[in-house]
Amino acid sequence: RVGLGGMGEVYLAEDTRLHRNVALKFLPAHLTQNEKYLLRFKQEARTVAALSHPNACMIHEVVETDDGQTCIVMEYVEGTTLRERIQRQPMKVEEAVDVAIQVASALSAAHEAGIIHRDIKLDNIMLRRDGYVKVLDFGLAKLAERRRGRNGDDQTLRFPLPESVHTTPGIIIGTVAYMSPEQARGLPVDARTDIWSLGVVIYEVLTGKQPFPGETATDVIISIAEREPLPLSNSVPDVPVDLEKIVRKTLSKDLASRYQSANELLTDLKRLNRELELRSETLPHRQAVQKPDPSRKASIGFKTNPLIVIGLVVVTILAGLVVWRLLRSRTTQSIHPTINSLAVLPLVDMSPDKSQDYFADGMTETVIAGLAKVGALRVMSRGSVMQYKGSQKPVPEIMHDLNVDGIVQGSVQRSGDRLQVNLQLTPAGSHQQLWSASYDRDLREILVLQNEVTQAVTKAISISLTPGEQTRLTQARQMSPAAYDYVLRGRFYFNRQTKADNETAIHMFEQAVAADPNFAGAYADLAQACVWRLFLFTPNEKQWEEKAYVAVEKALALDPESAEAHLARGRLLWTPQNHFPHETVIKEYRRALGINPSLDEARNQLAVVYVHVGLFDEAIQEADQALAINPSNILVRFRICEALLFQHKYEQGLAALRELPLEINAAIIGHHIVWTLFKLGRNDEAASTLAEFEKKYSQDTGGLFTSMHAVLAASAGEEQKAEEMIKLAQERGKGFGHFHHTAYDIACAYAIMKKNDEAMKWLEISADEGFPCYPMYERDSSLDNLRTDARFISWLAKLKDRWNYYRTLV
Repeated sequence: RVGLGGMGEVYLAEDTRLHRNVALKFLPAHLTQNEKYLLRFKQEARTVAALSHPNACMIHEVVETDDGQTCIVMEYVEGTTLRERIQRQPMKVEEAVDVAIQVASALSAAHEAGIIHRDIKLDNIMLRRDGYVKVLDFGLAKLAERRRGRNGDDQTLRFPLPESVHTTPGIIIGTVAYMSPEQARGLPVDARTDIWSLGVVIYEVLTGKQPFPGETATDVIISIAEREPLPLSNSVPDVPVDLEKIVRKTLSKDLASRYQSANELLTDLKRLNRELELRSETLPHRQAVQKPDPSRKASIGFKTNPLIVIGLVVVTILAGLVVWRLLRSRTTQSIHPTINSLAVLPLVDMSPDKSQDYFADGMTETVIAGLAKVGALRVMSRGSVMQYKGSQKPVPEIMHDLNVDGIVQGSVQRSGDRLQVNLQLTPAGSHQQLWSASYDRDLREILVLQNEVTQAVTKAISISLTPGEQTRLTQARQMSPAAYDYVLRGRFYFNRQTKADNETAIHMFEQAVAADPNFAGAYADLAQACVWRLFLFTPNEKQWEEKAYVAVEKALALDPESAEAHLARGRLLWTPQNHFPHETVIKEYRRALGINPSLDEARNQLAVVYVHVGLFDEAIQEADQALAINPSNILVRFRICEALLFQHKYEQGLAALRELPLEINAAIIGHHIVWTLFKLGRNDEAASTLAEFEKKYSQDTGGLFTSMHAVLAASAGEEQKAEEMIKLAQERGKGFGHFHHTAYDIACAYAIMKKNDEAMKWLEISADEGFPCYPMYERDSSLDNLRTDARFISWLAKLKDRWNYYRTLV
C-alpha cells in the first residue's frame, strides 16, 4: 500500500502482461454501492481513459475484484505531491509558473474532451523527478459528490462534505479550500471551477499559505464567498505584476470575469513564462566591484614612489607579450576553416565476422547521435550518409553534395566484447586531417566512448559547449553488451520500414530491454517501433499504442533527455484517439529538438502539425532545416508540397508533388494530386488521374480516393453518385489516422451541392479531428456556397481565434 485517503486505498502493483508498474486504487464501498451509478461512473472512467496527455495520470481500466471491490488501474507516478514539495519551502516564481503551465495544459486537454476534474488541489498534483507534473484522479471527484438517496437513487450532494465533517479539521480545510464559490454552494460547475482551484494552487505554492483561510469548513466557505485574498506581493516581494493579475483573474468570484477556458489561462501563463525567460537572459552579470577607500591617498609621482613606475613598465611589457601571443594564435587559427557542420560517413567494418555488418552501421549512428546533441553543430542524419556506404566517391565531392564543412570517417572492429574504433576528421578544402584518434574499449563503455568522441571533435573544431551539454557529456552509464547488440540489430531492421522488418525490430528491442532494464535508449527505440507498427501496418491493433506509451514513459523516467523518446511521445499523442493535442505535441517535438537539434524526423513531424493548423511558413522553415540535415528525407519534401497547396499555390505545389515517388504514400500523394487538379479547374484530368491511381493502387486507404469521387460527382451535378461515394468513403475511412482529409472532402461535396447542414457537420469533424486549417478554409472556393451562412461565419471566426492562438506558440 502506498496511499490512503478519502477516495480509497492505493497500492503499487505489477502488470504482468506489459511488465510495468501500475497503481491500483480501491474505491470505498460507500461510493460504489449504487450499481446504477457505478455503471455510469465506469462509463465516465472510460472517457477519462481516452485522455492521453503527458501531464495527466492515465487510467488504464476499471475492474472488479473477486470479492466485489471496484478497482481503478492507473499509471503509477513516482515523485512528490505539491503539498510535500512546499512543506520544505514555497516555490520560486519560475518553478511555480512552470508547474501551472503543465497543469493548465492537462486541464485544457481534459476540458476539450468534456472532462472536468472538480478536485484540483496540492495533493492531486505530483511532481516527478524529471520535472514533469502529473495531475491525478481525473473523474473521481464526481463519484465523491454523489451518495445513495433514501429511495435507493443516487443524489448529487448539495454540500459535498459528509464524510469529512466527522474527521479532523485539517482534512476538512484541505478538501474545501480549493472549491470555487459555485462548487461550495452546490451549484452546477463547469471548466471554470477547475480554473479557480488552479488559482488557489498557484497562490499556495508561491506563499505557502491558503488564500481563503479558516479554522473550520464553514469559515473557509464564508471566506471563499465573501473575502478577497491578500495580495501575493505581501508574501512574495518580487512577484511579477502580470502573475498577480493572472491569479486574481483565476480567483474572480464573478464567473464572467474569471478565465473562461484553460486555454485562455494557458496563453497568459506562457506569455509570462517567455517574459521571465527573457528577463533572466538579459539581466546583467553583477560583478563585485571594490570601492576605493577615500581615506587613502596614493601618489604616482616618480619622486615620491619609484616602485610604482617600475611596476607599470613591467606590466606594459607583459601586456605587449600577451597581445603578440594573441595575434599569433589568431593567425594560426585562421589556417583552419570554420567548421559548423559535419557528416559522419559509414564506418568501415574491419571485423573478421562479416555477418556483423549491422554493427558498423550501428556504431556510425552512435557517433552521429553523440555529435548531434551539440546545438552549435549541424550534423547530417543517418539517412543522408548511408547512401555513401561502400562508395568510391571522393570525399571533397561528398562534402559538396551534403553541403558540410567537414567529414568524419573511419573504421570499427569488434572482437567479442572488445571494440576498436579509428576516426579522423578532414575539413573542407583540405586533404590534411584536422584530428584523428583510436579508441580501444569494452562494449559496456559504449556511451562513455560516444561522449569522448563528441568532446574530442568539438574541441578540435573549436566549438564551445553549453553548460548543459558539458554536463551531459560527463554522464554515461555502463550497459550490457548483449543489450547494445540487440539495439543495433533492431535499428538495422527498423530503418528498413517494412512490416516484416518492423516486427523483427520490435522483437530485438524487447530483447534489449530484457537484457538491460535500465537502458533508456532501448525503450525509446521500442516506443518508436511500436508507433510505426500502429500507424503504418496495423492501426486496428490497439495494444501497440499501449506498449508504445509504456515504453515512452519508461524511457523518460530513466532519461528525461532522450530526444527519441520525446519524438515517440509526440507521434503517439497526435492521433484521432487522443484528439490531436497540437499544442502538447509541438511541445514534445521542440523538447526533442532542444536535446538533439539534428533530429530531422522531429522537424518533419513538427512541420506536419504546423501544416495542419495553418502555420505554413513555419512548416516550410522546419522542413528546410530538416532537409539541410537529411536531403534524402522524401517525406519532408512532401510536407513542403502540402504547405504550398494549402496556401493555394496550386501550380507550384503540383509540380513539386509530381517529382515525388508515389510509393512513399500513394494514397495521400495521389489524393493531393487529384485534389489540386480539381482546384485548378481541370476536372476531366482529375477524374482520369484518379482512375489511374485506383487501378495501380486498388486499396483505397482512408477512403481518400472515394471522397474525391464524391467531390467530382457533386461538381458535375451528379448528387446521387456523390451521396453514394460519401457513404462509401465514411466506411473505408474508419480508423484512418488522417481521416480529417476525407472528412474535409465530404464537407466540400456537400457545400458544392448546397447542403449546408451536412457540410457544416463534416467541416467541424475535419477541424476537430486534426485539421483546423483556418487559412485554407478562409479562401477555399469549394466552400463559397457557405459564405453567407451564419453558422459558417461563426465557425470560421472561432477557427481564426484558434489559429491566432497557435501562432503564439511559435
